[in-house]
Amino acid sequence: MKKARFSGDSTKNIHAGNKPEFPVGAINPPIYASSTFVFPDVTVGANRFAFKEKGTIYSRWGNPTVDALEEKLAAMEGAGGAIALASGMCAITSLFYHFLQQGSEVIVHTALYGGTFNFLANMIGKFGVRVHFVDFQDLARVEKLINKKTKLLYFETPTNPLMQVIDIKAVAELGRKYKIVTVLDNTFAPPPIQRPLKLGIDIVVHSLTKYINGHSDVIAGAIMGSQMQIDAIRKQTTFFLGGTMSPFTAFLVSRGMATLIARLDRHNYNAEKVVEFLDNHPKVETVYYPGLVTHKNHDIAASQMNGGYGGVLAFVLKGGYRAGRGLMEHVQMIRLAVSLGGVESLIEHPASMTHSEYSKKEREKAGIYDGLVRLAVGLEYAEDIVSDLRHALVMIK
Repeated sequence: MKKARFSGDSTKNIHAGNKPEFPVGAINPPIYASSTFVFPDVTVGANRFAFKEKGTIYSRWGNPTVDALEEKLAAMEGAGGAIALASGMCAITSLFYHFLQQGSEVIVHTALYGGTFNFLANMIGKFGVRVHFVDFQDLARVEKLINKKTKLLYFETPTNPLMQVIDIKAVAELGRKYKIVTVLDNTFAPPPIQRPLKLGIDIVVHSLTKYINGHSDVIAGAIMGSQMQIDAIRKQTTFFLGGTMSPFTAFLVSRGMATLIARLDRHNYNAEKVVEFLDNHPKVETVYYPGLVTHKNHDIAASQMNGGYGGVLAFVLKGGYRAGRGLMEHVQMIRLAVSLGGVESLIEHPASMTHSEYSKKEREKAGIYDGLVRLAVGLEYAEDIVSDLRHALVMIK
């Protein structure tokens, strides 16, 4: 059968990796619930173990259902290859284990997902790795920290929860200048919103749990990059760490990807409506959203977020801690939870929840003010989301 050429994002997300096998001709890849696979003969078995030919051996090393998803993920990001793993954190830690060794140094942006920050601040140092936390909005400071031991530049954009925007192309150019691998966590802005590999980034990671799966029913992650990079990471690292994706999870993520483009359109639309409402509300002090022309780095966002600005935003209430908690108590449809990218709208109050262990001084230094609220806008009718927020804001005294 002639290999199809995919150009549109929605076409790739639906058809890449899906190869109906006849005579059955199932339109979706089968779920191969098998831990091990039989070799047709000893020569084939030997060749597969020696990586002389492709084929299944053992599901920790590869599974046909997961393989189909990896092909779809690579097509989505415009990558040479992809590795699908059991969680976003498994993808992230696998990269650090692969590229770093005793004596290595890594430079990371100060604003990171909590799990990534804790791993870098409290765990990787045990293996003799030095981590530099620096604001990537000031790349001159980043460049001053680069030396012969620097192996990675790692960042997220937009960041959580303040929606900072980092210049992707500038980071990529800095990495090329010093021959350092650049890695971007693209969870908040999957294609077509943002395409880091086209802007020069070497490797992209995702928590597939969020937008890409989109239904709040799996935990999964992925690494995308050139075929050479992906092959090396798979053979030298992920094979041995045990972060195997279940074929059932691969099936669900693949199904979620089929509607990704349509969902992102709705996330973008709804977020714009919510931002418009909040930006004009008398009880709201500040709104953080890359799509706002008042955003500090809106020009950068507009140049690299070509498919909208996503469904996550944050805002500061004028009433401080009490107002932040109060809003959580009075929303009705919007769910109180700490994730994003699903069909339902989720809201959280960092000062009393995700950042409650920090002192007020520490929180404010990081921009996490007492009245800060993070909202992941879902796919509900936009006016219903706005109505729920309007009601909750009225209830705040």
